[in-house]
Amino acid sequence: MRQGETLVLLGSTKPPLAIPRLPLLCYVFYADLEAVVAALDAAGIQMTRTGHPPHAPGGEVKVVDPDGNTLLLGQRERSSSQPPAADGEGSVEFSLLREAAAVVAAQGGTSHACRAGGPDGRSCPNNAEVKLADSQGDSAWVCLAHAEDILVTVPTAFIASQGDRGIAAFLMPWPREGSRATLGASETSGGAGDDRTARPPGDGR
Repeated sequence: MRQGETLVLLGSTKPPLAIPRLPLLCYVFYADLEAVVAALDAAGIQMTRTGHPPHAPGGEVKVVDPDGNTLLLGQRERSSSQPPAADGEGSVEFSLLREAAAVVAAQGGTSHACRAGGPDGRSCPNNAEVKLADSQGDSAWVCLAHAEDILVTVPTAFIASQGDRGIAAFLMPWPREGSRATLGASETSGGAGDDRTARPPGDGR
């Protein structure tokens, strides 16, 4: 599909892929959001206005596709024809964390307690609602309040899937201790003191 300079490629698979619901599938900006809203309303599409957040002063609308994925439609600039924003407008601002928690709840929720602790060393009494992970490989179920704090203060943290399917099936096993498996370069250039045996990351030996 082409609209001006924008091109959208649609595809399908048979059998269909097992893709889980996403808290935010994509974000699309329009020059005239109200015209898009009118077209969607005429087609009977349900929408939720989320106000006028800083990244979309011209307005923002939330739409859920038939698979349950969230799409956000926004307008980057406020047009002259739009009335001034009312005080407190945008209080229903979209929250990716709340959307992720809603996906978890729709799939049956979790029995985990919040793993985060307070500054006094006490454990959080709240139930966990989302799962976070970081680039170091650590993950934890936490409540929304702690999730927001972590995402703001830890640049490498992100919202993780609660599924049990990971990348392990794609990884090659590391050689066992004492095996002769080496990096390719050691076969040709390695000497008696050249130790290039492949080891897991973090192994300083």
